[in-house]
Amino acid sequence: MKNILLVPVVLFSLLGLGHGADVSEAGAAPEGHDISWQLAGPSGGGWIQSLAFDPRDKDVLYAGCDVGGFFISTNAGRTFEIRNRGLHDYFLEAIAVHPQDSRIILLGTESGIHRTADRGLTWEYVRKGFPPEDRHRFTAPIGAVCFDPLQPSTVYAGLGRPRWDKGGAGAIYRSEDTGANWRRVDGGQLPGDAIISAIAVQPGNSRTVLAATSAGIFRSDDAGTTWKLSSDGLPHLYAEELAFAPSAPQTVYVTLRCTAKGKEPWNGGVFRSDDAGRTWRGINGAGLPKQVSKDGKDVRHFSANPKELAVDPRDANVLYIGHRDWVTAGVYKTTDGGAHWQKVARKNGADANMEYGWLTMWGPSVQCLALSPAAPDRLAFGTSGTIFVTDDQCGAWRQRYTAAAPEGRIAGNGLAVTCAWRVQFDPVRTNRVYLCYMDIGLLISDDLGATCRRSVEGMQMGGNCFGVLVDPQATNTLWAATGWWNRNAGDLCRSDDDGRTWRVVGQPAAGLPDGQVLAMALDPRSKAGQRRLVVISNGNGVFETCDGGASWKNISGDLGDIAKKPCGLLLDPADGTHLIVAVERELRETRDGGRTWQQLHAAGALPVIKQLVADPRDFRTLYIAGRETFDHAARRLYQGGLYRSADGGHTWQRLLADRYVAGVAVSPVSHDVLYVTTKDDPYHDDPLGVGVLKSADGGRTWRRENSGLTLLNPKGLAVSPHDPATLLLGTSGNSVFLGRDAAIRNVK
Repeated sequence: MKNILLVPVVLFSLLGLGHGADVSEAGAAPEGHDISWQLAGPSGGGWIQSLAFDPRDKDVLYAGCDVGGFFISTNAGRTFEIRNRGLHDYFLEAIAVHPQDSRIILLGTESGIHRTADRGLTWEYVRKGFPPEDRHRFTAPIGAVCFDPLQPSTVYAGLGRPRWDKGGAGAIYRSEDTGANWRRVDGGQLPGDAIISAIAVQPGNSRTVLAATSAGIFRSDDAGTTWKLSSDGLPHLYAEELAFAPSAPQTVYVTLRCTAKGKEPWNGGVFRSDDAGRTWRGINGAGLPKQVSKDGKDVRHFSANPKELAVDPRDANVLYIGHRDWVTAGVYKTTDGGAHWQKVARKNGADANMEYGWLTMWGPSVQCLALSPAAPDRLAFGTSGTIFVTDDQCGAWRQRYTAAAPEGRIAGNGLAVTCAWRVQFDPVRTNRVYLCYMDIGLLISDDLGATCRRSVEGMQMGGNCFGVLVDPQATNTLWAATGWWNRNAGDLCRSDDDGRTWRVVGQPAAGLPDGQVLAMALDPRSKAGQRRLVVISNGNGVFETCDGGASWKNISGDLGDIAKKPCGLLLDPADGTHLIVAVERELRETRDGGRTWQQLHAAGALPVIKQLVADPRDFRTLYIAGRETFDHAARRLYQGGLYRSADGGHTWQRLLADRYVAGVAVSPVSHDVLYVTTKDDPYHDDPLGVGVLKSADGGRTWRRENSGLTLLNPKGLAVSPHDPATLLLGTSGNSVFLGRDAAIRNVK
């Protein structure tokens, strides 16, 4: 710890800051009361990881997202409310509701257990009994949580990260006080790398507990004290979900992952035990797909993979399973214990029975499935972006992730589960905003996010949008950067009809190499019809076009290999030949249009740069949002935070200390009003930022401005050029928020 504390002194010396103690700490900032936030943008479009119905109220549905936290609906999914207050992790692998008191809910997250006693209004982060927290990894990821239905003060939890096939520790924990305190009970009897993905207690018998793991099904007949492998009859050991039949407590079902490699016969599917899990038999009867990936690759997506299951509490032979793969996606039902199956959630064809909403590009790949104990004819399932509900045993499914809006536009119903890369105001039209998303691409709103239209027609890679440029002299002309988020592939598209249709103009044939276009700038002095754009292509360098995108040339000049890793770009509005490029921890400048480049600052002075902006009224005043990183080769920590330069990037002052400042915006009416967003990466315990911070005195002091904000991992932030009191915020999990800064009216 002493060595870590010495690092800031070295860094401040390099920066010429002098007094490290004067730097404000983001985590210590007090609460402010200037900004109020309200949810905007569309609903749906993000991964639904878990679902659960209230055991006593058929209309109450709980949903968990992989990055967006906890949602509750009191009208069977028509509308949702986000309840994340007190959560330390927004990845919800499992939801368990107390069978007798539904105010008590437990969440299994990658950072551990979260508990509420008021139906999610507030959450407590529970770590007592689990391994100590770690800043660099998950120490107690929860893969399964289960109340004992007979004695609900007893709860079981198992470690693992089933979504990612890792994080197994062969560890099972038990609580005797509804989840407030825990102790490990497996005694090391499970394999040390076993991922626990499901736990079930036999109805009416608290002593028999089953655990589905990546190393087989384990059984305890003494309430968790001893465990034995109980997989007799299974073709392999990778078990995923299991459930007892409430009406026949000796009957239990389990799903096995398909482990076929392309040459083996299909060997996953559904298995049944009628002796409480001692022995098993396959029930993969007629009508259940048994497709195997032909080339042995991507088995999960291209082989029939039933995972989720739900048993009708009235009849042990009525079972529903959900296929998560792409080729046989949907819900299947048996009424005779597995001898025959029927697909009962069908998107296409003459017998389609699904109302689909606006996300028509995805199939019904089932990631979670829930049946209402209070109304067993009602089921719900979640996909990688949607929720569907049936009220008639799967006769018809209604979408429950979005609301209807006039003229085919998209409106939200509260299920805001998306990640916004960037949010932008139109430079001319007052209420026009551009919302750039992961997975769902570009959405355009003309009412500040209340309703939207998806704008991707003609794009080749419209699933992800990294940013938009608008021609302020011809506002129907737009450019959009599109590509893949998980691999370096992308292009630039142009629209001349206000985003209704697009065509690709930045591609290898035109001189712009394949790669994510991570930053763009429009030269305002270029001629109409011959617009000059400068872009950064990830892995390729800096490029410009002087004909609106028809042709491109490389202007990386003497940047060398460093040009292949750029992360920010500024174009001087007074001089189009003056550009500043951010590359990892460096800033390079050209004053001759890209022929020659110079480093602006002393080597080793900056952290990893996440965003570079200029004061809208003074191009020499620059800000960097930075992320902490440790250089293992140099044995040196580069501290994250907010940095400012008043001399065009030559010297820097650290204004705010934080591990990960993701974004910064400067008010167009005052140099002293600054906004920053903080976040963290979901690779360790408690992976959250502290939300939005504001300074009204040029960065000397800061306050947290999170009123109405349901997620503390915001990302992009924009200030309206038409009304500087209006803010737009993109988040990593809860879509977009519209903010109002009440103090701006007092700024001169």
